[in-house]
Amino acid sequence: MALSGVAKARFQRGVFPCRPALCRQIFCRPRIFRSATGATPRDAKTLVQQWLAWDHDEQSRSYIMELLESGRLDLLTELLGNRLEFGTAGLRGKLGPGTSRMNVVVVQQTAQGLCRYLQQQCPDKLVQGGLVVGYDGRHGSLEFARITAGVFISAGVRVALFGRMVPTPFVAAGVVELGAAAGVMVTASHNPKEYNGYKVYWGNGCQIIPPHDAGIAAAITANLDLWSLPSEVELLGSPSLSDPWDIITSRYYQRLVELRYLPPGGAERARALDALGRPVYTPLHGVGAEALLEAFRVMDLPMPYVVPEQRDPDPEFPTVVFPNPEEGKGTWAMAFQAGVQQGAKLVLANDPDADRLCVAERCPELPGGWRVFSGNEIGTLLAHWVWSNFRKRHPEVPLSRCVMLASTVSSQLLGAMAAVEGFRFESTLTGFKWLGSKALQLEQEEGAVVLFAFEEAIGFMLGAMYRDKDGISAAATFTELAAHTYGSGHTLDELLQELYDKYGYFDYRSGYFITDSPEKTFRAIFLELRGGGGGRSGATARYASTVGGVPVLHVRDLGTGLDTSQADGRAVLPWQSGDMMITYTLQGNATLTLRASGTEPKLKYYLEVRGRDPTETRPLADKLLAALAEELVGVTRHGLRLPGH
Repeated sequence: MALSGVAKARFQRGVFPCRPALCRQIFCRPRIFRSATGATPRDAKTLVQQWLAWDHDEQSRSYIMELLESGRLDLLTELLGNRLEFGTAGLRGKLGPGTSRMNVVVVQQTAQGLCRYLQQQCPDKLVQGGLVVGYDGRHGSLEFARITAGVFISAGVRVALFGRMVPTPFVAAGVVELGAAAGVMVTASHNPKEYNGYKVYWGNGCQIIPPHDAGIAAAITANLDLWSLPSEVELLGSPSLSDPWDIITSRYYQRLVELRYLPPGGAERARALDALGRPVYTPLHGVGAEALLEAFRVMDLPMPYVVPEQRDPDPEFPTVVFPNPEEGKGTWAMAFQAGVQQGAKLVLANDPDADRLCVAERCPELPGGWRVFSGNEIGTLLAHWVWSNFRKRHPEVPLSRCVMLASTVSSQLLGAMAAVEGFRFESTLTGFKWLGSKALQLEQEEGAVVLFAFEEAIGFMLGAMYRDKDGISAAATFTELAAHTYGSGHTLDELLQELYDKYGYFDYRSGYFITDSPEKTFRAIFLELRGGGGGRSGATARYASTVGGVPVLHVRDLGTGLDTSQADGRAVLPWQSGDMMITYTLQGNATLTLRASGTEPKLKYYLEVRGRDPTETRPLADKLLAALAEELVGVTRHGLRLPGH
């Protein structure tokens, strides 16, 4: 039996009509793999029967049945043969039917597992503090949030469910301020419109880290049978449900005011704000506008011009293909156009859930007229601003207690700044789950004063706020920094050059390669990078001795625990057998890291060369970058491709 005409049309368009409760949710058709998977009709029928026992949506049930009846075994196996993996990033995947997609069944099963795990690990705190739940403007986010609330309320747990769309930082704040056992934010951050996700915070206000990810994943698997949930009317009328908006926003902005460094009133502030003028801001169809405008108000900053076409949350992201201000052709187009029209010097952008920040400065002499700052550059400028002002305000705090952090794949300029200024620098694994957890550990165990943390992927954490990246507080703080810089007669680019002159120049290059079969391809690549060793065979790993003819001085492999720069040869950073992340330290003050993304089909690379200026660093950086793709990774051999290809 072939697909029906209606189903075939839906299939070709990659969408399904959806039920109203999902707010026009898009179900994206996965790529059809025509290679044999070994699936048999009996295997597929078993998977389908199990799915139909869970799924009560008639449209997705009909689609799955039509796939079975038309013999689309490969597609059925892809949809139903694996479960969307729960990890330290929670869940993130395409919307659609099946256990490998984001949908109401998978979300309810995930919430059930999380609930049971919390009942086992922290029952008293769960009873006392309950759960915080927030959601953004993506397709399905509201329903997924309500399903999560329904699961916990059905188990007798109090839930603080935001009554409106919120930035992700508000959930991290909610966990801390309410003393909750955990928090859930339904968002796919900056992914395309076909995606949604499920981010989990532990009771310390940080994103979960091992072993909680594995524990929650096991609890999900043990609780797949769907619980009976309250109806929407019963849920919204439950005395166990509350809206934390007022209390959380009040406390959030109270903390933010502490980051206002320009003196209120007076000639200095007036001169700075006059030089700044009116910035331009875009939330990229996300949830940041309301929160950012309030942040500017409490910080006594000029109200920015918000790009009208991108102001309101819209799950279709109609004006951008890829809603990520860090990359994506055309993402800045409307903001730059508005910047020119408004005569703005500064343009700011949040990603759709407003936990990241990107900024650009008007530079008419450059092609396009704007200078977009990288995450490393924004981090450097913010670190300078926070440090210089903290020292003026708190000279009594010993330098040894002051700490700033960056992820290991971010620029190490912050470490050079620490060496000159005297504060402590800490490097962590990639992601704010590690940065936030390390910051909290240093505060609780050593009495450290954590001032700032950042990662190159435009994520920034101000010490006075919460232990996660926050694009709202970062935007307000950066705008005050920009005002002070302009009021002093300099540009942000000029300030950055001054910092390079003081701390050293760091030539940073990063990018990624894409594959359609990440797990298989990445494992093959890292097996080669280890020379066939370091795996389950027990063979000794053998690493490249040169890259582009440049000698390798040290190797750190976080999949084997090796770090040849350490006296005992063991990695200081947390590592796990089989993890795919290798860092090479090369002659000439160069480092090169290869890392397989945990949430996207990307093999990422991060290259940095330190020197006095670009003329000193550029030749070596160019040489290493030229050798990276084929000599080290084997892009052609492994069928990888560049973005946009």
